[in-house]
Amino acid sequence: FFVMSPILFRLGNLNIYAYGFFLALGFIVGLILAVLKTQKEGVPFEHVANLFFYTVLSAILGSRLLFILVNIDFYHQNLLQMFKIWEGGLVFYGGLILAVGVSIGYMRWHRLPLWNLADLFSPSIAIGLFFGRLGCFFAGCCYGKETSLPWGVVFTDPNSLAPLHVLLHPVQLYEAGSNL
Repeated sequence: FFVMSPILFRLGNLNIYAYGFFLALGFIVGLILAVLKTQKEGVPFEHVANLFFYTVLSAILGSRLLFILVNIDFYHQNLLQMFKIWEGGLVFYGGLILAVGVSIGYMRWHRLPLWNLADLFSPSIAIGLFFGRLGCFFAGCCYGKETSLPWGVVFTDPNSLAPLHVLLHPVQLYEAGSNL
């Protein structure tokens, strides 16, 4: 029996969360894939590493900023909570928007071939999203509607963000599959 749990494992008092683990794994696998693809095209590693760093940083910042904007009333009353990113609160679209903007700016600044690099990096983005959606599945976020279909999933972990003990579409897995 397979149990989805937001906490992947514990190291003493430290919780290793599935979402963060899979997100980091997605970034690492995406970077390795990008390096392999760009090396074949003669793109200097320095640009790939810098672009990766700025993209990851802007993706995290953008996803947090959009989450804060969506929940502005809460953060207006709790200003210091804005910085507690380890407690969750990221919105994919905010990260995507800022990361794309920063990436385009970096490539233009360094006169790199925008569309060629976009083609080279797009498989890395897709594989990163694949791992990110697996993290969503374990965390129970981004869950689907109720279903009676045999492949529906039931979340039982009280730490899950999904409704408990309800048969739901595993949309996180649908999205992970589409990213592959």
